[in-house]
Amino acid sequence: MKKKVTHLAELSQAIAELERKEAVQKNEIRESYQLVAENLKPGNLVKNGVRSVLSGKHNDEMLNMLIGLGTGILSKKVFFGRAKGFLGKTAGTALEWGMAALVSKNAEKLKAKGSEWIDKIFKKNGQQTHPVPGPGKK
Repeated sequence: MKKKVTHLAELSQAIAELERKEAVQKNEIRESYQLVAENLKPGNLVKNGVRSVLSGKHNDEMLNMLIGLGTGILSKKVFFGRAKGFLGKTAGTALEWGMAALVSKNAEKLKAKGSEWIDKIFKKNGQQTHPVPGPGKK
């Protein structure tokens, strides 16, 4: 809003008010610049990118794909090692992608089976552990 200045005192007051506004705006711009500069650092870009990917709706699907891909790469290394020649490399890649697809489609079943195996291993032949009674309890 424009003020109509008629006296020298009003002019001085208007100048002082504009200088205060300028100082506030400079501070806001400086803070915004620092925030943008911090967010544009490569480490923060990667961190924020990973965070946004992991907080998405499709976390389970992505995890299943990563498990499948890891299994595919591992199976290629186990069965073919450092394959030489066109046929070995082609067969290794086919095995890798086939295993990745198979595992990612059946990841939930594999996770359940894996957790069953882990339970069996750590529960010593199906025996459940009982808590040790505290002092004074029998």
